[in-house]
Amino acid sequence: MRHFLLLSLACMMSMGALAQQVIRGTVRDSVTQAPIPGATIKVVNGTGGVVTNAKGEFELRVPANAQLRISSLGFESMVIPAARVIVKPIMLRIAATDLQSTVVIGYGDQQRRNLTNSISTVTSKKLAPENNIVSDIGKALQGRVAGVTVANTSGTPGNTPNILIRGVQSARAQDAGPLLVIDGLVVEGGAVALNAINPQDVASVEVLKDAASAAIYGARGSTGVIIITTKKGRQNSKPVFAVNAYTGFNNVPTSRRMLTTPEYEEVFKEARSNRVQDIDAQLANPGNLTPTQILQLQSEKTRLNNQVNALQMADRSIDWIDRVKNKQAPVSNIQASMSGGGEKSSYYMSLGRYREEATIGTGRFERYTGKVDITQQVNNWLKLSGNLNISQGVSRDNSYPLVSAFNARPDTPEELIYLPDGTLTYYVGRQQNPLGEMLENRNKRKTLTYFGNLAAELKLHRTLQFRSAMSVNKYNTNNTDFQSAFGYLGNFNKGYLKTSGSDNFSYNWDNYFTYNNRWNKLGLTGTAGYAFYSIEQTSFGYDLNGFPKVDGITGGAAAAAYGSVGSISSLNGNTIETSEAYFARVGFDWDGKYLLNASIRTDGSSKLARGHRYSWFPSISAGWDLAREDFMQALPFVQLLKLRTSYGLSGNIRPLATYGAFDLMQATTYLGEPALKLRDMVSNPNIRWEQTRQVDAGIDIGMFNNRLNLTVDYYNKISEGLLSTRNIPWEFGAQTIPFNIGDIRNRGIDLELGYGSRADATLRWRVETNLNFNRNRILSLSDSVLNYGTFIFGGPGSKVKVGQPVGSVEVYQSLGVDPQTGDMVYEDQNKDGLINTKDYVTVPIALPKFSGGLNLSLGYRSFSLEALFSFVAGSKIYDYYEQTLRNYDMDFFGVMPNKFDVVTTRWRKPGDVADVPRAVVGAHGAGKTTDWNYRPSTQFIYDASYLRLRNLMVAYELPARLINRAGMTKARLYASAQNVFTMSQYIGFDPEAASNSGIVSSNLPNPRAMVIGIDLSF
Repeated sequence: MRHFLLLSLACMMSMGALAQQVIRGTVRDSVTQAPIPGATIKVVNGTGGVVTNAKGEFELRVPANAQLRISSLGFESMVIPAARVIVKPIMLRIAATDLQSTVVIGYGDQQRRNLTNSISTVTSKKLAPENNIVSDIGKALQGRVAGVTVANTSGTPGNTPNILIRGVQSARAQDAGPLLVIDGLVVEGGAVALNAINPQDVASVEVLKDAASAAIYGARGSTGVIIITTKKGRQNSKPVFAVNAYTGFNNVPTSRRMLTTPEYEEVFKEARSNRVQDIDAQLANPGNLTPTQILQLQSEKTRLNNQVNALQMADRSIDWIDRVKNKQAPVSNIQASMSGGGEKSSYYMSLGRYREEATIGTGRFERYTGKVDITQQVNNWLKLSGNLNISQGVSRDNSYPLVSAFNARPDTPEELIYLPDGTLTYYVGRQQNPLGEMLENRNKRKTLTYFGNLAAELKLHRTLQFRSAMSVNKYNTNNTDFQSAFGYLGNFNKGYLKTSGSDNFSYNWDNYFTYNNRWNKLGLTGTAGYAFYSIEQTSFGYDLNGFPKVDGITGGAAAAAYGSVGSISSLNGNTIETSEAYFARVGFDWDGKYLLNASIRTDGSSKLARGHRYSWFPSISAGWDLAREDFMQALPFVQLLKLRTSYGLSGNIRPLATYGAFDLMQATTYLGEPALKLRDMVSNPNIRWEQTRQVDAGIDIGMFNNRLNLTVDYYNKISEGLLSTRNIPWEFGAQTIPFNIGDIRNRGIDLELGYGSRADATLRWRVETNLNFNRNRILSLSDSVLNYGTFIFGGPGSKVKVGQPVGSVEVYQSLGVDPQTGDMVYEDQNKDGLINTKDYVTVPIALPKFSGGLNLSLGYRSFSLEALFSFVAGSKIYDYYEQTLRNYDMDFFGVMPNKFDVVTTRWRKPGDVADVPRAVVGAHGAGKTTDWNYRPSTQFIYDASYLRLRNLMVAYELPARLINRAGMTKARLYASAQNVFTMSQYIGFDPEAASNSGIVSSNLPNPRAMVIGIDLSF
């Protein structure tokens, strides 16, 4: 019997051993086919597990018929039979909504599934260089986040975009942008420009859209918050060396053209002939004309005939728009990084270089970046971390002669004309040759930025941690403009040099406790802390003139005299601002189903006078995840069904000048002696915080193993006590006073939708779209109308007006061209028989009705394709270019500027039905004014809606069997194009390249880029 039992036991052990097997497999990204290091493989209902190595490989002993669960941060988990691992690699799909991932929420993070606020995330993959041939992180957000409108207002190299989150909550265009927080550093006053951050160093971007999420930043969060988290290393991971580089070129495709020489000559003579006919008609029936008026008309007729007789056109036509283009402007980018970590430490370091040249005129932007990030777990209760980012951006040799290309006569020769002493001179009149203007480009804008932080995290208890972080930013600017005495601009002052710059330092010191605990079904989180913020800005500069006419001189040592004394006060100054805040946040959840969060913060700022310095900013939000309810278990295809709502109060102090609440004096001279005067702004000690109240209601849905994701938000926010300035009578001795001028409302809907294939599908695909519908309205103002954007002489007034959206223009209502006279007809709004400024209408142009993006991803074996579309509907553009070039008279330089070819469709004879009025100079039209046909009116307002294929990328990943021999874990080749095509009814260059007030005045169109690149990992 004993022998029988031993034999039976041996047989059972043998069978158990036979039932076990060792499997080997590889885990890869389903889209890029790249291996995924650090992925976890576990046996379902078993114990233990393994983690993949740097090549995504693993080895695991499993029982027969085992099921494996594979998971990795940022990817959808999946369960598959163990036997399938042997057949082909495991393909993990990037989680469209990774419910278990954490989201940075300000002074901490939170599991996405427990969020009750409106926060969108853009991952590092979407910020990869092949998906964004751009110079900064802001442009990379375009078309990717619902409620975030990004407009690249100019194609100037290194230019940063305008960013709006859920509309405009400011009475001034320059104050509408969101708050930036970079690794805890609160960025104020342009302390870190968007183009100073290397997008490849960014791990994720969180956009805090509702007041409940932004309220934790209190006084600075009402315009929305963008939190940028840079990359770190991974503990317990092998060193990974990565290189990503591309090279290619930019160009500007344009269809707009100027008049040819015959067309120019024809319209020149026709404009004067039409005026002469008008004069002849008046002289034939002089009526009440006085002898002086008759003499003036006869003199004008003689002058116009002399202009026609004096016109001499050469037999050549040059397309000056095409001539000033750089059709193959180089663009390139390279970054190398190293990351890894040991058992108690991690590191990340990188170096990068980005360079692009101007596509119109001359100039280039070049940026060098470096980053080091180190984390060390000192012991079980203390962790230290720190990072340092260094960025140097330089724009140099900039000259953008687009306006000169518009103005130049088409027969202007390409060969420049010089005087005997080498001074550049003119072909006709004093009109500048665009090529000559491009020679005067000895300028440089250099910005050197250092920013980073040091942090200590103390584990006081398993439920309680304390973090202290000092975030510091130091940035210096140095700008130089030199105009040679040989050139157009420098000749007046015998050469001109202007040097200006700034030396700035800011920091914020954050100290806060975090509590995290759970009792069965009840979870509790809490944060409480203190923050101190300081920013000091110093500016300096001077200008010089009087340089000898000697080639090669650019330095100030050769100058003979100082420039304007009036520039001293504008170029030199110092300001310092400090603020402090106390904040607390608490969150509850019951069984992950019922969620409640609340926060409160009080902020104080040195900008405000005593009694107004502090204000409170509370918020509350709640959520209900129905997918976790028992009655939803019958619907296993629903992974997430969460209802949420929030209410919060956030603030804004940024529009207020540093010393806006205090009286200051300004330096001047009086009778040749130094003196002081009241500055151009009167103080307002009663100025207070600008505050925004916002209600948000949303729903999050995840279905079919998160293949389908839907997020919908409705918001309604009102900003009260808008900070701006009011004009005051001259008797005060100043021009403006800071003031809480009124209230504004934004309400709308955000929608994000995504659907894709199964993770293990042979043909992998995903479609994602986002939309934002926003309606903006001024509710009240201290004055009936206030200025909004930059004033443009002769152009429309950019205004804010009660009952209208911001970014409206005041213009005449055009009724078209009178078929009998060929002159414009404007609507007499007040029916007084006159057409004057009392007949202005207010037309909203700056803000779109809705905007969004569409992203398509395809993958098949080692090939992948991505296409990103962005679109805007309902916005308008005021084309100031078009308005100014409707003037057929001689300009200040004694030349009639050239015209866009749209004037070839102009009215020519009675009975013509045309959109463009006749060519005429002198007094004309019903108002008998010289500008009647080109007054600011609705005739120059165009639909700026567009659909743009913003990025198209095709990539191929080399097979592992080829690259492993070279010691590489990934080798990927790609070709990418930016701004591939644009569909729009706008007749101009670029419907996106307009100022934030919706006016096109000197905006360069955005370029089209085409590059090829490589992405390697070792």
